[in-house]
Amino acid sequence: MSKWLHNVWRTTISTQCYTDVMEFVVVFLISFFVLIGVALAFAFGKTPAYRPSRTDILQLLGDVINKNASVERWELFLSLPISNDPALENIRQRCLVIAFGDDQTPAAGEGINGAILDKRGQARLREVMMSLETLIAEEPGSKWF
Repeated sequence: MSKWLHNVWRTTISTQCYTDVMEFVVVFLISFFVLIGVALAFAFGKTPAYRPSRTDILQLLGDVINKNASVERWELFLSLPISNDPALENIRQRCLVIAFGDDQTPAAGEGINGAILDKRGQARLREVMMSLETLIAEEPGSKWF
């Protein structure tokens, strides 16, 4: 009986067709498992968040003034909102006005010799830095939740 079934199978489905079906099944299974993995990553993964501390931003502002900051680090700070600290978001907004200007304030020019901002922009950034230092000094040592 099995020999007869084997002969029927062999005559009904050619070897090439069998190979095509098996290739489809393998590709389908691999794709299925990859999609399941992606779905699990989205379901249980955390959303990326930019959460710098106040001292990190103070260091960045000092580095910008002292010509030690990279343009990428400065632009990352300017481009990503800071949702966990409204006071720090206000500092970021003030730095945006310095860098790009607004209706009342012109944008700072590009500095020379590796500086990100020109002298006037650096002076305005020093004012922002002083207000950030005040915020850090007023910050409580620990938070109670």
